[in-house]
Amino acid sequence: MKLTFLGTAGLVPGLGLKVTGKRGMLSMVIDDDYLLEVGDGALRNINAHGVDLNAVKRVLVSHLHSDHFIGLVQVLFDMMNVRNRTEPLEIIGPKGIAKATRGLMSLCELPVADDEKRGYELIFKELGVSEVFDDIKTVRGDHPSEAHAYRIKRDNRVLFYNGESIFTDEVLDLARGADLLLCTVVVLEPHSFHISPEDLGKAATKAGVKRVAAVHWPTEYEDNRDEFGQLIRKHFDGEVIVPDDFTTIEV
Repeated sequence: MKLTFLGTAGLVPGLGLKVTGKRGMLSMVIDDDYLLEVGDGALRNINAHGVDLNAVKRVLVSHLHSDHFIGLVQVLFDMMNVRNRTEPLEIIGPKGIAKATRGLMSLCELPVADDEKRGYELIFKELGVSEVFDDIKTVRGDHPSEAHAYRIKRDNRVLFYNGESIFTDEVLDLARGADLLLCTVVVLEPHSFHISPEDLGKAATKAGVKRVAAVHWPTEYEDNRDEFGQLIRKHFDGEVIVPDDFTTIEV
């Protein structure tokens, strides 16, 4: 399983998260067919990396905060207006994702909002407390905006992604034994719902995962990612990856 980090930043300046010339907002692609998160401006890095949006079958969104979701409208419009997509697209996320997506398309007055003009079908899947389907398992986490964690298994390799929930027992159980635990790390000190690097290290050890990758990490470490990785390594002995945009790894 291949994972490409298209954008690793966020836009919460008070928390040290900023979009810079080096880093775009959060978005990743799995094996060319699953798009994971679509933060504001994600289309820029999707196109810069040469992602074939017609090959994308599913978009997975953890929660509906703008730095994880709002770039979806531009992606859908590109699929219509540039790619001339005809195949259906499944959009998976928390309750309300269908209403939010359709509302944004209409607000922007884009023709992609018109089901007949779009040229391809949108299929929405709104997640419950836990779900199992195809190569995906999910659980609902704990976050002010309903948030979901994803476990994806392909070719006996497991990728676990926690988009911003604290590590509840249910989230930890879903992560257990993963080849890669991928997680947002927004703050440096423990917070009521955002994850710190030491939180991530402790959770990775408890879940018995093999490797860890952090995204959404504070901009102040942009030129010193190893120091940031050391904060995770305080509590985790495995490999820690703090990727830049356009980094590709094998899970």
